Amino acid sequence: MSQTLKFLVGREHEGQVNNNKSCYFVKNGTMILLNCGKGVVDAMKRTKALVGVKDVFIVITLSNKEHLYDLKKFIEVLKRAGIKPKMIESISLDKNLIKKMKINEDDDYQLLEPLQNNVKWINFLAVPHTNKKLSCPVELYLDDKKIFYGGDCGIIPFSIENYDEYYFDFGDMKEEYYLDVEDIKKLVKKNKIKKQQLWLVHLQNVQALQNAQKIGMKVAQEEERKLTQIAKKSTAKTIAKATSQTRENQK
Repeated sequence: MSQTLKFLVGREHEGQVNNNKSCYFVKNGTMILLNCGKGVVDAMKRTKALVGVKDVFIVITLSNKEHLYDLKKFIEVLKRAGIKPKMIESISLDKNLIKKMKINEDDDYQLLEPLQNNVKWINFLAVPHTNKKLSCPVELYLDDKKIFYGGDCGIIPFSIENYDEYYFDFGDMKEEYYLDVEDIKKLVKKNKIKKQQLWLVHLQNVQALQNAQKIGMKVAQEEERKLTQIAKKSTAKTIAKATSQTRENQK
């Protein structure tokens, strides 16, 4: 099974990937963007994700910095291309926070209420977040697939059986808004998830990648590629340092 969502990986900083919580899907000139964190605009330029895009829907699964950092910059890029994005309203979209960022409804984006506007490709689910806000896992119906996207869930208290694809936030240690190795194992067992249906996402470092590989879980390909590059670079530096030290000791 191929990976339907594409993830926008930020740049490396001191061995960590800038975790911007963002991914997208494009079909027939329409882009659906989930979250717009730091580095999204840069990543889109590098990957040419906006080439051929004529219409954009933005979904925010939690109103905080990691999910919104590049939103104003992204909307400015779209304006220059003559595109006014549609923002999907949900219980996790803080319109006052958006306004404080000097992003104005009608001028900069069109607000859509899913039920009123008959937006059939998304359904929002609610999970308490660590800072007392609500995080929104979402159901997506894309390319005849029913997809579960975790959206910063450190706990998923309801049944999530019978999806075609799953995307879960995954960390190298237990945190309130990440799933760790034991959490993943429990979810897989409880919901009868097949490993080929599941991708772990929003990994920040090589340790998280190694933990995922130890339990035989797939990682979003864009993140796996970047973290593998970081691991190779780190190994090369270690070898070079050890070689240099050996030469010094032999003098």
